[in-house]
Amino acid sequence: MKLFEPITIRGMTLKNRMIMPAMQVSLGFRSSRAQAYFAERARGGVAAIITPATSVDSFIFDEAWGRAGAAANFISGAGLLVDAVHEAGAKVGIQLWHGNYLPQGIGMMDGRGQPVAPSPREEMRELTIAEIHSIALKFALAAVGAKLARFDFVELHGAHGYLLSQFFSPAFNRRTDEYGGDLAGRMRFALECVSTTRTAVGEDYPVFFRVGAWEDMTDGIKTEEAVQFAAELEGGGVDVIDVSVGYLSEPGSGASPGPDRPMGTFVHLAEAIKKKVTIPVVAVGRLNTPDIAEALLAEGKADLVAIGRQLIADPLWPKKVAAGQTEDIVPCLSCNICLDTIFATEELKCSVNASLAKEEEYALRPAKRKRRVLVVGGGPAGMEAARTAAMRGHEVVLWEKKEELGGQLLLAAVAPHKEVISRLNKYMAGQLKKAGVQVVLGHEVIADSVKAMRPEVVVLAAGSTPFIPDIPGVRRDNVVLAQDVLVGWERVGDRVVVIGGELVGCETADYLAQKDKIVTIVRRGPSIAAGMNPRARDNLLARLIKNGVTMLTGVRYEEITDKGLVITDKEGQRQNIEAATVVLATGAIPKTELTTELEGQDVALHLIGDCVTPGKIVDAIRDGARVGREI
Repeated sequence: MKLFEPITIRGMTLKNRMIMPAMQVSLGFRSSRAQAYFAERARGGVAAIITPATSVDSFIFDEAWGRAGAAANFISGAGLLVDAVHEAGAKVGIQLWHGNYLPQGIGMMDGRGQPVAPSPREEMRELTIAEIHSIALKFALAAVGAKLARFDFVELHGAHGYLLSQFFSPAFNRRTDEYGGDLAGRMRFALECVSTTRTAVGEDYPVFFRVGAWEDMTDGIKTEEAVQFAAELEGGGVDVIDVSVGYLSEPGSGASPGPDRPMGTFVHLAEAIKKKVTIPVVAVGRLNTPDIAEALLAEGKADLVAIGRQLIADPLWPKKVAAGQTEDIVPCLSCNICLDTIFATEELKCSVNASLAKEEEYALRPAKRKRRVLVVGGGPAGMEAARTAAMRGHEVVLWEKKEELGGQLLLAAVAPHKEVISRLNKYMAGQLKKAGVQVVLGHEVIADSVKAMRPEVVVLAAGSTPFIPDIPGVRRDNVVLAQDVLVGWERVGDRVVVIGGELVGCETADYLAQKDKIVTIVRRGPSIAAGMNPRARDNLLARLIKNGVTMLTGVRYEEITDKGLVITDKEGQRQNIEAATVVLATGAIPKTELTTELEGQDVALHLIGDCVTPGKIVDAIRDGARVGREI
């Protein structure tokens, strides 16, 4: 496979064509968690890792730190991480940027914390020419610091709407001096940063550049200009062009495309640049499957592939691909919960990898004593608990009421752009077999059957049941459950009103709208999909608006009739929403019957997943992983 061919870049040989791009994980460099996180991905077989975008000020002493020895401490700490990655078998570089990123995505900070930009914008002031020269020097000094920290290469960050990208973008750069105006002016700042960096690190040290090759604004970066920019970067001493995007303004878009974007989203940008330059080119953008990654290399669209969030989901992706064990790959859902938790300054999470950023703590260790474990429920929580417990040496039996495994995954996979959840379900079911879990399907679990089995441990993952609100007319024939619509058990008319505006309600509306139904979502609360992660929410709301779905909030449900739903809107006006079908997506309540019957029995009882609190995939899998390790 082309994926596993080595490549040499300015004297640095990469053992294959897979790199892990810079992704912000907020773990730092010195902590044991950071070292374990990066080392695990190195052990997984990736050729090179680029650590997250790091301010050039971190490597040098100036007013941004204000104390002697700051740079030396940072370099020393970063070196510990470098050593850990090297020991685990990969090369490692660091991505450099300037200043502190502003939340709104436009502008950076100067050394005194004041927002700056290429041109005046909102509260941001324009950088002076003297400051521009100073920043170019900072990139050079930071690269020298990275070299001292034993990084194998550096990457200058010129994408995603950050400072170098802004100077190149006509949407952000309105300058009329030599650093603005025509293409040559807009390229000048980045080329100076490259030139000073190359001079500082010498001719024997690789320099990458991540370029934003397109923006979705009418006055944004055009790919044709990015192609010329890449050629100039090559002439200026850059060894690798890492091709991504600039600042994308469309809701839900960005450098980390969601599941509604195709696999290989940005490969065409890399392909365009590859035709113009002779140095290696990196392609990015949902390269989650080996077939897609291999094909783009074989077709000459790029020389290297950046496997990002997929390595968050499964750090062993390269080794599994090399061994032909693709059925063992944990699929990335492209849900972006990893990004959402970081930008919300919460603990880093992944929907499908409970051990993310806890690689040391969550390393599977044999159980102290083998026990007979019964898991009730074959949804994501139950499957993960059963798999984990079995891998630790327990004898595990899983009973599932339905004739197939999956639980809520079966419903979630039906929603538009959620096909990858079917892959997750198939993966989890397959892992049960490999772990030696005895799976019994179509088994209605009652307390007597549990007692007859005489398990030492019972893990209840029985899920939840739909909540039926107390609305007059809710038992009419034209009222159906969202889950029954999604699995095809119920037909709906051409006009539909969905009661409930959280994830299930919105995804059901999305599903129906794409079948050309006229859909209205209503909810009591003040906003739609308030409990969703921000990026997924932006994507979904944008699709609902595009597909003409009406969304009403702050309403009171008065009555369901044979003609639709009567509500009082937030202005206090009573109105009838005409609909042939009313769909209930009003939440769920935990199944607790078996819990009550088993309490007080001579068995260790654990409750996980929706039968405790209805939640998301991430909650279920983390719950199952936790209990599987505790038993």
